[in-house]
Amino acid sequence: VPLEKEEGKAQLKHKPVSCHVGQAVDTVGQAGKPKTITGFQTHNTPVLLGVGERMELATEKYISMSPVNEGFVVIKDNPDYQE
Repeated sequence: VPLEKEEGKAQLKHKPVSCHVGQAVDTVGQAGKPKTITGFQTHNTPVLLGVGERMELATEKYISMSPVNEGFVVIKDNPDYQE
C-alpha cells in the first residue's frame, strides 16, 4: 500500500498508483539497473503479493522511499519526472 505525506500535515494518506507484479528474479551481481521481476501484470494499488512475487512502480512519476517494496511503501513525487 503506497503512502504519501500530505502538504502541511504530519500524517500519511493512501495513494493509488500503477504497479507491476510478477515473479521475483535474482539480480545479484548484474550490472546496471536490471529488472527485478518477470512475467508481470499491471495493477493499481493496493495489491496482495503471493510467495515469490515482487512489485515495482509502473512509472517513474513517484519514487519509493524504501529499497524493498513490501508491506507499506512510502512514496514521494519524482522531481526529475517530465510528462
